[in-house]
Amino acid sequence: MSERRVIVGQSEWAFPAGDVTATVESIKTALETGAVVALDLVDGSGREVTVYLNGKAAQTVVVDLGGGPRPSEISG
Repeated sequence: MSERRVIVGQSEWAFPAGDVTATVESIKTALETGAVVALDLVDGSGREVTVYLNGKAAQTVVVDLGGGPRPSEISG
């Protein structure tokens, strides 16, 4: 699986097909400044959604850019 995704707490979304740089920069800004940012992402059903990330309240945010196999995956 090489899908790029964002994980906040127990919730997970995929990046849309567009540029991920702006989304990653928005996440960094929110976490560094405690701001609330709007992220255009894709939910588990494939629908485009807007996720509001409160950088002051988020304990962790994982940005997975899909750069290789996971420890449980075998590369082919």
